[in-house]
Amino acid sequence: MAVLICAVAGLLAGCRSAPRSMPATTAPTAPPVEVMRRPAIDLTRGGAGFPLDLTLPPKSLDELTTGLERAYAARLEGTQNIRITADGDSVTDLRSLEIDLTNSSVRPNYTPLSQVENAKYAQFMHVKKLRYVADPLKYQNYAASMVLEANDADLALTASDDKKLALALTNCSTGSARLTIDLRDLESGLAAGSRLRSTMAFGIDSIGLQLRSSTKQTLEAVLTINARVLMLPARFRLTGRADIDDQFRVHFTNLNAEGDDPAGAMVAAVVQGKLDKLNNRAAPLLKLPGDRIHIDDLQFMLDSNLRINIQFSGQK
Repeated sequence: MAVLICAVAGLLAGCRSAPRSMPATTAPTAPPVEVMRRPAIDLTRGGAGFPLDLTLPPKSLDELTTGLERAYAARLEGTQNIRITADGDSVTDLRSLEIDLTNSSVRPNYTPLSQVENAKYAQFMHVKKLRYVADPLKYQNYAASMVLEANDADLALTASDDKKLALALTNCSTGSARLTIDLRDLESGLAAGSRLRSTMAFGIDSIGLQLRSSTKQTLEAVLTINARVLMLPARFRLTGRADIDDQFRVHFTNLNAEGDDPAGAMVAAVVQGKLDKLNNRAAPLLKLPGDRIHIDDLQFMLDSNLRINIQFSGQK
């Protein structure tokens, strides 16, 4: 449960008027006294990148595109929607690489590989123009749109826990990422992810999400959760605030859990103990492989959709 409120509070921000049912909160009067070393999002452990159905580095453009196509085909339905193009004189020096997964659907039985501790990255290729498009990528309970572009990009090879390779972006001159997801889909995705972790003793029936922001880098969130504890109904709410500072650290404040019935109060008491470990603390928002790419700007917009626009650059 702590993951739900902190994921929403730490990764999302927006700007729309608040629903009347949301409680008023005030801005923190002082910054958190402790900055955690672990980032809110850690992409250095083999959990992100462009997968290859290869155990050895590709030696040609055909081997590169085929390796990408096979890896995505194992993860996605609608393989006719997978379009991968590479242009260049050498597999290690490309003029362009485009991966387009638009309208593909993630297979219901696909399970992401676990992250690798101390993942290692070996520089492999340079791409003048890199583009990844999934507009949208469909899941069982929701869809999300993602567009990533990078200029003068360096890609490194890393291995997942099944020994298959993946390409990870480690450096670039400039780049951008745009994510769009319908708020109803966000609710559905949170609920679906929680149901996967349900047990005979505890299960989640539904999740309601409300978001509010007073600035483009401040978010207040309320999660209303209807669950079951030993077959008894349990309703509880998680509330929290996240502020992203000019160093792109996320500050967690006002993290609270409150039960609306006896079983909900019992669950809330357990969750509160986990939230207290994050309350009034801060964490780096994002860590990328190689530590060369940094965020230059974030823009968050919230209407019926959550939209996140990120500008980034590297050390070129």
